[in-house]
Amino acid sequence: MREIKYDFVFTDAERDALRTVLTEVATSPYTNMDAYIADIEQLRTDTRLGSRFTDFCEMSMLRDFAKEPLVVIGNAPIDPELPRFGSADPVTEKHQLKTTFVAEGFLAAYAVLTGTEIIGHLSVNGGDFFHDIYPKESMFDSQSQKTLGTLKFHRDFTNHFVCPDFVNTLTLRDTPTNEVYSTFTVTTEAMQELSDKELDILAQPRFYTPFDDVSAAEGNLLHGRRAQDHVALTHDGSARVFEGRTQGLDEEAQQVLDRFVRALHARKQMRVSRPGDSVTFSNQHVIHGREVHAINDLEGLKQRWLLKTHNVYTRQAFEEFYLQDRYGVVNG
Repeated sequence: MREIKYDFVFTDAERDALRTVLTEVATSPYTNMDAYIADIEQLRTDTRLGSRFTDFCEMSMLRDFAKEPLVVIGNAPIDPELPRFGSADPVTEKHQLKTTFVAEGFLAAYAVLTGTEIIGHLSVNGGDFFHDIYPKESMFDSQSQKTLGTLKFHRDFTNHFVCPDFVNTLTLRDTPTNEVYSTFTVTTEAMQELSDKELDILAQPRFYTPFDDVSAAEGNLLHGRRAQDHVALTHDGSARVFEGRTQGLDEEAQQVLDRFVRALHARKQMRVSRPGDSVTFSNQHVIHGREVHAINDLEGLKQRWLLKTHNVYTRQAFEEFYLQDRYGVVNG
């Protein structure tokens, strides 16, 4: 297993300057997302963003995401004061207690500078564009970003009709006394462990994954519907797998799927998230998860917090799936 290194690290001066710029944006992203993004877009020409960062964002989009799907940034600006929430309903408490939006501003600025757009799903935090990797008591034992424990290897929205192109995360609060690791595997690397025959089988629609726990639990138009059968891996490295949930529809398909999951673990990269760490990856070309190896501070683990967005190349590609009164929010 290899540890993932930083692609870009803000200096303290760059971080503080960008934090100042983002603090000046008064609009709330939770009440008027369109106005918030418009305010962030106006910052494009603000020299306090720093040409080194803006140039990095532009260049990062020129890479081959099948081969280099991970972008890791360090020492990014986050809110100077972070409220603490209970486990019963942390989303509602966030809406009530979080009054500064530096972290949201960083993720929004990153989207603007990379030319991507943030979307929401009604099943995740009621359609918030910025949502949380934060434990929720009713879902402590689920396989979702609200779990308290290990989250197995998966692609976000594995078998959903609107699957984001990119997943962007920013660590706000970690649990240094616990052993919690973010895990990632570049699927083209895992493919090197497989034979041509196995790759051909994975590229056939002989697999099934039920809708994710959050979508099923929160209640929306997916309720009662069966997800479609699908391929598990294309020959260009786009994977659709949720470990332990995706199933082969016949014995041969299941055996090859099991082999693919072992290959994903064999090529696994791990890292410990620190406040100010931002990890972006191509959701098509990375299978990711979280492993909890040891809990030495349970209450601290309940407060572990990463902010997250789902980004696409263009919102227009999914217009037919949006709520009529909330453009960019998927009805599902």
